[in-house]
Parts: sequence; structure tokens; C-alpha cells
Amino acid sequence: MAVPDSVAAKPDTYAYTFAAMPTDGDHHIAWFEPKAVAPKVHHMLLFGCEGAVSPGLHTRSGGMFSPGGGEPRGSVCENSRSEPFIFGWGKNAPPLTLPDRVGFEVGGDRGFKHLVLEVHYLDPQRSDANETSGLTVHLRRGRPNRAMSVVAFAQGFVLPPGKARVSVRNGCTYTMARPLTAFAFRVHAHALGVEVYAERLTGGRWPKDEDEDEAREGQGRTTTPGDNSGESFPAVRLMGRDPQLAQLFERIDDAGLTIHPGDKIRVTCVYDTRNRTEATRAGWGHGDEMCNLYLMVHAEEPAYLSCTGSQTHGDVRMAIQHSPDSESASAKAPDESESLTAHLVDAPSADKRWPKSLGQVAGIVAEPDGRHAWAFHRGKRLWDGDSFDPSTHKMKDLESPIAENTIARIELASGKIVKSFGANEHYMPHAITLGPDGDVWVTDCGLHQVIRYNASDGARVAEYGRKLTPGKGKDGFCKPTQVTVAEDNSFWVSDGYCNDRVARFDSRGEYVGEFKPGEGDSTTGFEVPHAIELDSRDSTLYVADRERSRITAHSLDGSMIREYDLSPHGLVYGLSVLRSEELGLSGLYALTWRRDAGGDVGVVWIPTDAGRPSRGNSKRHQRVAWSLSPAVTTPHAISAFGGVAGGTDGWGRGVNALVSETRPAPGDVNLHRIWIGVDANRHGDEGSKDGAEGLKVVPPRGWVEGARSYVDEAALPGSEKATAPTMVATKGKRDASSTETLGKTLDAARDDDDDDDDDDDD
Repeated sequence: MAVPDSVAAKPDTYAYTFAAMPTDGDHHIAWFEPKAVAPKVHHMLLFGCEGAVSPGLHTRSGGMFSPGGGEPRGSVCENSRSEPFIFGWGKNAPPLTLPDRVGFEVGGDRGFKHLVLEVHYLDPQRSDANETSGLTVHLRRGRPNRAMSVVAFAQGFVLPPGKARVSVRNGCTYTMARPLTAFAFRVHAHALGVEVYAERLTGGRWPKDEDEDEAREGQGRTTTPGDNSGESFPAVRLMGRDPQLAQLFERIDDAGLTIHPGDKIRVTCVYDTRNRTEATRAGWGHGDEMCNLYLMVHAEEPAYLSCTGSQTHGDVRMAIQHSPDSESASAKAPDESESLTAHLVDAPSADKRWPKSLGQVAGIVAEPDGRHAWAFHRGKRLWDGDSFDPSTHKMKDLESPIAENTIARIELASGKIVKSFGANEHYMPHAITLGPDGDVWVTDCGLHQVIRYNASDGARVAEYGRKLTPGKGKDGFCKPTQVTVAEDNSFWVSDGYCNDRVARFDSRGEYVGEFKPGEGDSTTGFEVPHAIELDSRDSTLYVADRERSRITAHSLDGSMIREYDLSPHGLVYGLSVLRSEELGLSGLYALTWRRDAGGDVGVVWIPTDAGRPSRGNSKRHQRVAWSLSPAVTTPHAISAFGGVAGGTDGWGRGVNALVSETRPAPGDVNLHRIWIGVDANRHGDEGSKDGAEGLKVVPPRGWVEGARSYVDEAALPGSEKATAPTMVATKGKRDASSTETLGKTLDAARDDDDDDDDDDDD
């Protein structure tokens, strides 16, 4: 793809050429080979068109998008509001080769039908010039195992003159279901640019920057919704580059850098305007400036995204330029949410149950892509009324850690264990969490500790609290229940069974403080905070206040925002935040149990309006509930993930949920996969036991059965007699308006205790 240099008759000439992609099946781009030199060519940009090229595309000069500086360009694609960006070149950047079986999809039924190349000449070229400038795009036949895409960041601004350092910032939240693995990035600015870098915002909080008060037209300061603390949380730097260097796509050293649903990514461009006497605007001309960062990412399906505008600190989602999930990604909640049906999905093993080596599964967490899940289980050990001394909160047997591996990574497509560790290290496992870097965090009620493991080799990274010794304040924990971890590895611990608090630690693991709702008021404090989750979309902490049958929402400093009363459904054991807004089903998923009032177990969905929960009386907030009985009898934890993740995109519109149990019989089934979806007719009607028929996980491209090594763990005694439970397909029931008062709710919760000490209830 090339244009003759002679077409550049004027300054700031933009010339175009295009190529039709193969029609004989799927192909993908394998590498890019630039055929241009600077400074003759200022930059080249490559775009993809789902259909035809715009018939009005021709050589132009000037401002491109603004008629004030020249002829506006318009779209490069016909009948398209978007023009997905694929590749860019500037300042003599070298060729770029993509990883094997990873590439940009073109041709066939799924890929781009045309590619359009834009070539920008700063200065006029000779009319008799016989050279060309362009780009050679190398294709390979077939679909790639991973589809490459580009997330484009751009921002409009005005720079004040005479400043040594002026920063322009632009941030957006990623809310699709499929995690994006970062491969390379490219920055772009003009003569005034000093640095361009990207950060992940800690807890979704826009930090207080040193130059925050710098006057810039079109930019201002607002408070992040859900956080009124005013406290600054440093952002985590991901990548950066000097825009005066070759503007190549620089490979990212961290091969595991992943953008997860709910992540807020911010790009900052730094300028030096000391040689300017007038304001400088963003634009395409010689004297204008730009603020661009292009992040090349890959996932199971393509996701071309753009971020053009958080000029304030408010919530802005990345805009979808091109994706097979584009229609569902911006979907609203179903009008008739009760039409969603819950199904028990068979385990993929031959006997329809999960690994027989799993004991009581105290904690479960799915990896963001839905391919694997981590279980924290108790092996042969059981938690019963005789496990702890109620006067000291210590375990009665301190000499015998659990002999079995207690931490297991399970491949959900096969139901097999691919990694396990933790033997002879734990006494009473409780919850498991994944940190932003993939590390495994667990809470052990017997150890009275929070422990962080390296997920790759199972090595301990850090431990918090005093081993086997209950504590309080900064001196430790007393039977901690769960930990949630922010992007900078600061964390919050629900220290539930004795201290009834949430303890907070900074990124160095130093104790910061603790909070209890309505501290000093015996009717509003925590009573066994059993689970905790952080939603970075609105910088909110959610706590499952188990014995008070509610979920409380807090700012990052612990300030109370609101509560959700779930007393009609029982005690709140588990809590999961679905951060992907795909399919319109994001929000809170609570695992509830009417422990001493019939024993019904359920899942309650609290929609949070795409990460912007409504304020005010939670009892008026619409909720939908599904019964999981009799399949689930002793619930403990829940982990929800997107309905298009991990090979379930063919199941229709819905949500995946992993539910764990702590059944009292050794070897019993303690892990279940639940599908909550709208396609009831396809997967069985309400009341049918074959409702999950046809719900088979489709392994991702490139996955080969048996090509991996699996861990052969010994089956637990009693597992040979245990059978996989069944459950009828159950339609959701929308909550009626509650008339219960808080006092009645608390009385009911206390009645549920059945006069037992909390230590006896897992």
C-alpha cells in the first residue's frame, strides 16, 4: 500500500490508498513493514473498514477535522461512524512483527474487508518526484488464536504559553467482559511533547497530581462518584515514552500486563511551552499539538476501543469502535429481569462433578477470562462447633496443619486441576482473592492471617497477622474472612468473626486504620463481615454483613455510602461484583442463606446502573433473586464473571457464577457452576431438570484436550459415594417493596443465630 510522493503539492498534505482484503476465507495480519522515511513523511496511519471505503476519500491538505485549518477529511469508511485504528508509524520507526497465531483479523466473514492507509507529508514534494511512501502489510491464512486490536487514547486541549511543564490527562474505564492482554504501545505528540505515559488508577480514584491546578481550557476537577474522602491514591504506572523518539509500537516488557473489566486507565501527555508566547491548541497542523497513546492488545475476540474524553474526573467508558460484542457491550438491563433463568451447569468430567480432591471449598474466585478458577479448600478438615475455643478464638488443634494441598487452580473447560500448593501450611481456609498482578491472596481463620502467594510457583510473597494468634487493631486479625486488593496492592480485610471490622493496609502492607459502620451504635455495626469486594468503577467497597442480612457500601476510607437490606433472603454469605457491563447485567451478586428458616439458598442480583449505583433507600432498589435449593445446601462463597468469557458466548445473554459450599460430609460435592441467562427456551424451561442441557464450554481457539499437564490429587475419602446434585431451572423473582424496619431485620438476624456463638458458624 503506497502513494506517490508527488501528490504532496501543499504543506500538511494527507494522501490515501486502500487495499481489499482476501475473500477466500479468514486471514490475519502477521507483521507490518514501513516503506517511508522521515522527515519527508510525518506519519502514517492504517485503518480497518468493515465494509467499503468512503467514495469521497481523496488527497487533502490542512486541518483535516477542522475546516478552519484546511479541508476536513470525513470518514475513511463508507457509512461508518467509526474507523478502527490498526497501526501507526512516525520518526523512522522499524517494522513490527506480531506473536505467532496472534494478529488482526481481515477478510472472510469476520475480518475487515478493506484497509485504508493515510500518509501525512509535512512539506510539499517535487511534482516530478518518482518515489512512493507506504506500508507493506503481511498476511497469514486462517483465524488467529488471539485477535489483536488497538485501544486509542486522544484528547482535545489548549496549552498555556510559557510553562515548563503542562500536563493533559485523559482517562476511561474498560467495561467489556474479555480481559485485554497488552502487547505494545505507541505515543504521539508534536514539537512540544516531553513525555506520554499510561497509568492504572488505584481503586478507580483519580489521584491528586502535583500540577492538578494547572489552568487548562476544557479540563476541570470533579469528585469521583462514590468517594467523598478527598484522599489521594497514587496511580500505578504501566508504560511511557518520549514522543520525540521514533514513534514505534514499543513492546511491553511485562508479558502479563492485562486490562481487566472495571479498570480505569489514564493517559498523561506532558508539554514544555516555554518557547510559545500564545496558547497552543490540539490539532493536525504544523503549529498544533496532539496527545495520543495507542495500546495494542489481544483477546479471544477483537475489541477496538477509544478514549476521547474524560476532561473531568467523572466516569467515562471506553467507546467501542469495532467488536463482535459491540451490540451486547452497551446493553441495558433486561426489561423483564425475572425472565432470567438459573441453571446448574454440569461439571465437564465424566461423572459430572468437580475434582474429588476438593474438601470444603471455603473460597472460590474465577480468573477474569473465565478459563480457570482458584479454589481454597480444607482437604479432609471440617469446620464444626468444636473447631475453635470460644473463649480464646484459637483452634483446638494447633499441631496439625492440613496435609493436603489447599489451593487449587482448576481448568474450567476440563474440570481438571492444573496447579496446586499449600500443603501443611493452612489450618482453616476461608476465602481466596486474586490481586491485580495475578497473585493469590487468602485468609485463614485458624492461622488468623492474610497470606499472599505467587501464583506461578506457590511461593509466599507476604503474610500479615501473627501466626495462630488472634489480634486486633494494628496487631493482627481474629479469624479474618476475606481480603480485597487494589491496583497498587493496597488492601482491605474483612476481619469478621471476632473484631467485626474492616482493616485497611497501604501498598507496602502497613496498617492504615479500620472502620465499622455506625461505630458506637450497637444496632448498626458489623456482625460477622463475611466477604468484601472493591469496585473500581465507582471507587466503592462492598461488605457482606452476614448476620445483619445486608450489604454495606463504603468509600475507600470507610465512610458509609448506603446499604442494601437482604433480610427477605436470609444471611449474606458471599458477594461478587460483576464489573463487565456487557449484556446489561453488571452489579452485585450476593449468595444468601435462610440458615434457620427453611434453609433456602439463593443468589440475589442488585443492578448497579453500569457502575453508578442509585443513592437513597436501598429497599426501593430493584433486585432479582433465584433459588439454588436443593442443589446448594451450605453456601459459602460466590464468584461471578461475564457471560461471553471463557467459552460461554454461545450460551446467550447471561452471567456465569461459581458457588462454593462447606458441606459437613467428607468427600461431598462442594463446588458448582451456575448459569443465569435469558435464553430459557433454548436451555430448558423452568422446572426442568435438563435445563442446563447444551451448556457446554467451548474451549478457546488453540486449546487442545490433553495438551497440558495436570495435577493428579488423591480423591478424598467418601468422594466415591458422593453424587453430583441436580437443580431445576428456576426463573428469577423480583423483590417486592420491603416494609421491614431495620429493627425487625436485626431481631430476625439474631434469632437466626440460634443462641450459638458466631465461632461455631462457618
